[in-house]
Amino acid sequence: MDMNERKIKLGQRIRLEREAQGISLRRFALMVGLGHTYLVDVENGRRNIGIENICKIADGLGIKVSMLVDDL
Repeated sequence: MDMNERKIKLGQRIRLEREAQGISLRRFALMVGLGHTYLVDVENGRRNIGIENICKIADGLGIKVSMLVDDL
């Protein structure tokens, strides 16, 4: 799997978990302190994301980072 595929898969995992919890993208952006546009790009696999922001997202979703990044 190349890096682009990994970014897409990570974004899909984030979106699926966020939607499963019934959290809108705008509300989630406010919850985790990240920009709405940034999160749109992450969820669509168009943005590189650092470990600090992966941790913010995982914490906001109440899940372990490993749930987002395992098997990438």
